[in-house]
Amino acid sequence: MKKDPFKKSALFLSILFIFLIILVIALEQDNKKLLASTNTSLNSNALTMMLETDINSNQYEAATSNDWPESGFIFNAEMSGCERGGTLSWNNETNKVVMESLDPDKCYVYFDRYNSAVINNVTASNITNSSITLTVDVTEGENSITTYYFSSDNGDSYVSSSTNTYTFNNLSTGTEYNFRVYVVDSNGIRSNTYSLSASTLTTMYLADYIKNTVYTGDGNEGIYYHDGSGSYTNAAQEAGDNSYRYAGANPNNYVCFASDAETCPNDNLYRIIGVFGDQVKLIKNTSLGNYYWSGSSSNQSNQWSNSTLNTGTLNGTYLNGLGTTWSDMIETHTWKVGGNTYQNIYNVTVKNTYTNEIVSPAANTTYNAKIGLMYVSDYGYAASPANWTTTLNNYANDTNRNNNWMFMGLNEWTISRRSDDTGFAFRVSPTGIVDSLYVYNYRFGVRPSFYLKSNVAITSGDGSSTNPYRLSVV
Repeated sequence: MKKDPFKKSALFLSILFIFLIILVIALEQDNKKLLASTNTSLNSNALTMMLETDINSNQYEAATSNDWPESGFIFNAEMSGCERGGTLSWNNETNKVVMESLDPDKCYVYFDRYNSAVINNVTASNITNSSITLTVDVTEGENSITTYYFSSDNGDSYVSSSTNTYTFNNLSTGTEYNFRVYVVDSNGIRSNTYSLSASTLTTMYLADYIKNTVYTGDGNEGIYYHDGSGSYTNAAQEAGDNSYRYAGANPNNYVCFASDAETCPNDNLYRIIGVFGDQVKLIKNTSLGNYYWSGSSSNQSNQWSNSTLNTGTLNGTYLNGLGTTWSDMIETHTWKVGGNTYQNIYNVTVKNTYTNEIVSPAANTTYNAKIGLMYVSDYGYAASPANWTTTLNNYANDTNRNNNWMFMGLNEWTISRRSDDTGFAFRVSPTGIVDSLYVYNYRFGVRPSFYLKSNVAITSGDGSSTNPYRLSVV
């Protein structure tokens, strides 16, 4: 039986017709998507922007600007529309109106006045060679602020925060960044966008590096921020002086000082006690030698100003031996040398020792010099926080000694004197306790301690004993 050629042709035409219908629908959808994604100029034949003249005035006039309003207005979806059925919507991500239409259309975009949040200022602070912190000063509008948006690439991408500060980390050294910031309120309305530029440092001050890069939270890298509000165990025992102090068995707080050798000699290894303001305090890793606290066996005074250990050895022979390049890195410091009674220093916890030694000593006696010795409280706070509730005359157990990087296992002088006996000064014993002995009867270990100037920078190193921090002056 022969096949009917007409039936075959009809079937072919039917399939072709269905295909053409599908193609037309697809093209229309693509055309719709294309028109919707096209940036149509404002106040042209296609779009006219109408702005309310005042809050709740219900009076509108055509805008003279060709830019979408960033703040002070809210999109009125009810009044906005197009003559030929096109639709308009507001995109909070791009802060623009989206138009969707299959055919050329004439649309009117209405915006009502709105009391939106206004960013007054954005400041850049805590600038290091790899990080910058931004802080936003903003005035709330009709609704509360819910989210802050920060960009470091001129608005190409943003990160969000629930607070008005944000720190950009892992930035490139010596590089200028173009920051942009805006906020969004609880109604989803964004503020104006604030722009500013700031550059990371080409060099890193050692104090800033420790505070802003190494320190990432109490206990991390063995550093504790003594602001008096920590959340770790025994944080209530903090000094409360806003210092950053190293504590624990063996943190990476080594510095190579007075040597440019590729491998730092042991005699040039120092350790960071902490950061006080913008100055880093160091102590020699090994003893300079054994000395009378007073300087000689014939000098029975425990006044630091009368001690030739102070004037002759530390601020004479030792300081001069560093050379001018290195001695110029050291700040002249006002040392607290009034001291306190035996009971007020050794028979109390470290927080009380700090108060009685530094904040409220028995005498308001100070001495200005570059070189000193460690305070008793320096030694106490070098132990792990778990030990800060132990009185310093009980620091002899293994837990306290093994968790205190400053413990040397030898007799060692501190800079603090007894105020209740003119012949005694405080020392750390080989067992780890703190007590006092005659300044003229005993020759004990001495480790010079000093504060670096704020312009001392880090050039390399990770703080370990094998790769200590290397320094230079900016």
